[in-house]
Amino acid sequence: MKFLLFGSSGCFGTAFEAACASRNVDFTGLSHQDIDILNHGDVEALISKQKPDVIINSVAMVGINPCEEDPGKAFALHATAALNMIKESAAINATFIQTSSHAVFDGSKDEPYTEDDTPRAGNVYAVSKYAAEMFASTWCPKHYVVRFPTMYGPRRNASPGFVDKVLQWIDEGRELQIAHDKIDSPTYVKDAAEAVLELALNKRPYGTYHIANEGIVSYFDFIKQLAALLGASNKVHPVKDADFPSLAPKALKTSMRSIKLEPLRLWNHALEDYVENELK
Repeated sequence: MKFLLFGSSGCFGTAFEAACASRNVDFTGLSHQDIDILNHGDVEALISKQKPDVIINSVAMVGINPCEEDPGKAFALHATAALNMIKESAAINATFIQTSSHAVFDGSKDEPYTEDDTPRAGNVYAVSKYAAEMFASTWCPKHYVVRFPTMYGPRRNASPGFVDKVLQWIDEGRELQIAHDKIDSPTYVKDAAEAVLELALNKRPYGTYHIANEGIVSYFDFIKQLAALLGASNKVHPVKDADFPSLAPKALKTSMRSIKLEPLRLWNHALEDYVENELK
């Protein structure tokens, strides 16, 4: 099975390439330095030449504010470019995998979101990602939409995620102010990448899947655990997520679980593995 992935330098792309390498899976990864996905002609020509069995789109603008500041770019990258890939996938009868986010939910549910829950996207990032989900389900019969929570792990690009920023603050000796009311299922990207690879290799039924380490935890408790595992002496203070202004509404409770797949390992076990194998 031959895989072609757009967004190879991001957190997921970096981990998925490693997962393919460990199994000797035929993989080609492209970053923004390799191809401009807004150039539809180049993307069509590449897909036509490569003729992959599976095309994965993991391209994303990182953060709510950048998307609010430039919604045209956000929709071009997340939705229009995705639609072009999706149509080309259908044309060559390839499987298309669209990566998405827990951000498509509004955070009003007290329990973890499952595949049966209806998205209610409330900002440019979320709406543009949800548009790509709809395009995939409409235009490409052989498709997977995989939604992730907040993920952490190695990346090759210069767009740090939440955990990357915290690690930098710890290294700088700063006191940490972390939201205690923001609830999630933080997930080690290594686990997420292997789960997506299994999904494709095992040819599971097409559709939408939630992929997350098991359990729910506040950002505050998660970072407290991370600091303890690192032996860091930084003070960690609980604050409200509202203390961090945003240009658009942010959902507070976006933990996830799957009712279609076996659960991944517990979030704290995954975090221990991450610290032991990536940070020490």
